[in-house]
Amino acid sequence: MTDDTARKLCGGGVNRRVFLSPGAIGIGAMSLPERAAASMGISSQNLVEVPADKHLSAEFVAELTARGMPTEVTGAALGTVGMPVGGACAGQVYLSGDGRLWLWDVDNPRNFRQGGAICNGPHYVDPLQVSSPFRNGFAVRVGGDGPARTKSLDSKGFEKVSFVGRYPVGRVEYADHHGSLAVSLEASSTFVPTSVADSTLPAVCLSYTMRNTGNHPITATIAGWTDSPINLDSRGTQPIILRSKTFQTGEARGVEFSGAPGQLGAPREDILFEDWERGTYAPWTVEGTAFGPGPLTRAEMSAYMKGSGDMHITGDRFVTSQNFRGPAGDTQKADDETGKLTSPPFIVSRRYVAAAVGGGAWIGEACLNVIVSGQVVASFTGANAEPMLTQWYDVSAYEGKTATIEIVDSRIGGWGHVNCDRIWFTDKPAEVIAYEDLPDHGTFALAALESDATVKPSIANADSLDAIFDGIAGPTEVAPGDGTITAAVSVPVHLRPGQTRTVRFAVSWFFPKPSPFFSAVQDYSSVRKHYQNDFSSASKVIARVAGSAGAAALAATRLWETTWYADSTLPHWFLERTLAPASTLATMTCQYFANGRFYAEEGIYSCDGTCQHVWGYAQSVARLFPELERSAREIGDLGTGFDPATGQMGFRQEADRTWAADGQSGTILRIYREHLMSVDDSFLRRVWPRTKLAIQFLINQDAADGHGADGVLEGRQHNTLDQDWYGEIPWLTGLYVAMLRAAVAMAGEVGDSAFAATCQALADRGSGYLNDSLWNGTYGYFEQKLDRAHLSATNSNRGCFIDQLFGQNYALQLGLPRVFDKTKTDTALANIYRNNFLPDPAAYARTKGIKGPRRIYNEDGEPGTIMCTWPYGGNDIAPGAGVPGLVGYFDEVWTGQEYQLAAHLIGEGMITQGLAVIRAIHDRYSASKRNPYNEIECSDHYSAR
Repeated sequence: MTDDTARKLCGGGVNRRVFLSPGAIGIGAMSLPERAAASMGISSQNLVEVPADKHLSAEFVAELTARGMPTEVTGAALGTVGMPVGGACAGQVYLSGDGRLWLWDVDNPRNFRQGGAICNGPHYVDPLQVSSPFRNGFAVRVGGDGPARTKSLDSKGFEKVSFVGRYPVGRVEYADHHGSLAVSLEASSTFVPTSVADSTLPAVCLSYTMRNTGNHPITATIAGWTDSPINLDSRGTQPIILRSKTFQTGEARGVEFSGAPGQLGAPREDILFEDWERGTYAPWTVEGTAFGPGPLTRAEMSAYMKGSGDMHITGDRFVTSQNFRGPAGDTQKADDETGKLTSPPFIVSRRYVAAAVGGGAWIGEACLNVIVSGQVVASFTGANAEPMLTQWYDVSAYEGKTATIEIVDSRIGGWGHVNCDRIWFTDKPAEVIAYEDLPDHGTFALAALESDATVKPSIANADSLDAIFDGIAGPTEVAPGDGTITAAVSVPVHLRPGQTRTVRFAVSWFFPKPSPFFSAVQDYSSVRKHYQNDFSSASKVIARVAGSAGAAALAATRLWETTWYADSTLPHWFLERTLAPASTLATMTCQYFANGRFYAEEGIYSCDGTCQHVWGYAQSVARLFPELERSAREIGDLGTGFDPATGQMGFRQEADRTWAADGQSGTILRIYREHLMSVDDSFLRRVWPRTKLAIQFLINQDAADGHGADGVLEGRQHNTLDQDWYGEIPWLTGLYVAMLRAAVAMAGEVGDSAFAATCQALADRGSGYLNDSLWNGTYGYFEQKLDRAHLSATNSNRGCFIDQLFGQNYALQLGLPRVFDKTKTDTALANIYRNNFLPDPAAYARTKGIKGPRRIYNEDGEPGTIMCTWPYGGNDIAPGAGVPGLVGYFDEVWTGQEYQLAAHLIGEGMITQGLAVIRAIHDRYSASKRNPYNEIECSDHYSAR
């Protein structure tokens, strides 16, 4: 929110602080510290300050609920927009605010090329900038009385550009102050809720509508162009031939790129350039402090590195920029030093530069670069892992030229370092992989869906926009090391004054083997992407898009957009924000395999296994595409991650088969949700035997805590805070009770009345205990009772925890009997809102929270809902002996928890408070600050809410 918005929301300055009166349960009841302490019989020193009441002004409430207008983005904010516009589970490509396609990740790189796909989510503070691993774009050439004018379709080519995003459709308007050609772009994938087949195409559809706003006819040509993205990684590691060809299907005319294995010549003797087997860096030039006094020996390695497995050191020494030998000392601070090593010049004399590199995956920031004529021609990074793996890159195009190597560390924070061992020059790739086994083996196509289109399958010297239109034909087959192929597709346009014409383009891809990053998936070697079932190449995808089925799917996409945004009476900002997280489906977070399995990370390239207690907060996929979530339950949770002997579910499926209390309870609730979203009971009947085992597993855990099965979990309870908790915990037992209520419903539907009765009795006991024993009437919310045998475990004790009523929220969504008493629920929700929804959570965390290390998901002055506050103390004992970085979660703002709270507030009738919580998310993700479509926690695009 802006400062002005925060003032409206908080009824004054954003820094006002008072103490809560412990006897007050309504919003607005406050007292002096001494009075509050006296009423509880404790020292006022044990109270923890919380913000003043929200006092939402009438003006702000009106803004929350007003219909308003769609959000329009202009100016510098256009560069922060990255709307995912590819098909669901088909890779990742962004539409920028000025209409460029960027951040291409459809060809299965081994890690995120832009870096930062790690658990601390650095792109919240440092948003990604528009970039692409290969050149591509659209442009228009306008003729007239003078020389033709060629203009790129972006903010460089046009003076006035604006963007309106109504996911899944992005619209861009282009105009000039003095020109008479206006252009509108509509870009999207096909997105048809409940139709997975229509919504998972590996393609982007782009429609450009050109309007003559002047008084004279216009003759123009619009063109799309692209370099070949085939084998972007492996063309530098082994000989690859690049190819292009034209194709025609119906009215579509286009170019398709492909590749083939190349041939190796007779190898020359290898040249060892550097092995670091000495005490200093000489003759390399050293800048900064990151690399320490000299190469590191095996004996000097930190315990952290030694615990990372085989580092693959060839001698005794190697280089690292994690300077734990310096004054910073510890591993965390050692990543905060920067520096650079630069080699003496050398002549490129072999096909490949090879090096063993590990550390962070930060291209350009923590890496080894090969420099020729001042330009980076090859770059190696680690994969957010310490071991140094051999990488090599084809530099034969530069043979005979002078080069240098630099090892760079300009990155601070998590994985902000680079490791390097031997560097050598060779004519032999370290390993030649069969071409069909390369993850980036595939095809890519660009087409105009117009019968009057002209295709140039290769353009010679395509180094300018004018060359896209005027360039002579180039080779359609390029030998290894000889560069790339650039192709273009253009359409002529003739417009009378006032006339318009829409020109349709499509871009498609076909790279069916998943990235090696997903090697933890069971039977990875045989796993293929879903679209291999329907297509054999990118041009076949174009044929689908260009045909009647594609037209129908695109029409249904527009109908959905109209229904959601235009036909609704809800505020535009609310509709935009609540559907934006569904765009996570069209990122690398989400995968859909040929065996019908939906599989997901927590965020892109981060944390395997469709984590139960992460995706337990997500609801949009189940409501939009229930088929996907059913497959995740049946193939993953009850399949690859299931132990049929015990009923235990791995909370990361096959990636981690241990159980989590919130994960297993929440997943059984989701099984019931998936049943409710099915057309009949066939899904439930298929999964019931294993679901019943999973329910019984939790009942057994309940019974094993020393008190028999009583509807309350008390023993080890691993959960989404990544640690084992103990004791009587409202949010975990609440989910367990909600799960038992769902078990009653499912058992009843399949005719298992005896099991239904067992679950009913336990649910009633558990619900009664929650409402009678874990309710604190003085605090006005539910509190955790600690296990005296495990006081060293992290806990929320008497803190006000955001998710304490999560089980009741699920019960509301699924139409189940109540878990928590209605009156107490309303009181607790009011107090969560009062205590945790803060005008400046970052300031609160620094001064009144746990004060441990925390990840930054809100900056100073940005309102949000913090995970836990301590109005009655307890922050001193909450950490226990827990890992500091995990304990620091208490001080963080997680959008998944915020959406959960907001949905519950709205569900219980607290509309204004729920809207205020969501509005804070919306304003934090304003395009004026960061990408509105990239909600960040553990990496980018964190689970589809």
